[in-house]
Amino acid sequence: MSSFAPGLSFIDTHSNADMTNCKSFTFQVKPDVCVYADGASPPRARQSSCDISAAEVVVEFKWEPHHNPFHTPAGDPGPTSHFVSETDKAMDTLGQITSYTAAQLGAQYCTHAFSILIIYDQAYIIRWDREGATVSSAIKYNEEPHLADFSITMHKHRLCCVV
Repeated sequence: MSSFAPGLSFIDTHSNADMTNCKSFTFQVKPDVCVYADGASPPRARQSSCDISAAEVVVEFKWEPHHNPFHTPAGDPGPTSHFVSETDKAMDTLGQITSYTAAQLGAQYCTHAFSILIIYDQAYIIRWDREGATVSSAIKYNEEPHLADFSITMHKHRLCCVV
């Protein structure tokens, strides 16, 4: 990703929870990847630790399609079609990414935050604010440039924190 966003650091934080900003939580905040602006990432001694208060974007990976919380109805969606999948695994994923964003928005003075959810061969870019979330259509990142374009935009404009 560094070739698409040279001013950003993508840090693998999947096994190291944020114990500074989120130590009083009943769950662990440890997204798979935290994206930091260069200079904002944790020092080398704590390179793989999560600092949700400095994260620009949070990225979560799921390898199985049944973890996908978003369902794109086939054909013309009618009034009874659902965008959110209601399976247990999908709801777990949705709860997980929502809790990470709630922690991020609670630790930063931001109007909104972005996250990326990657499930097997597709990705979703999610814009969160205190009213809810806007989710992109599924991006087949091996076939479409949208995820790389988003990374380039992250590099050019500080997307996360707008006070």
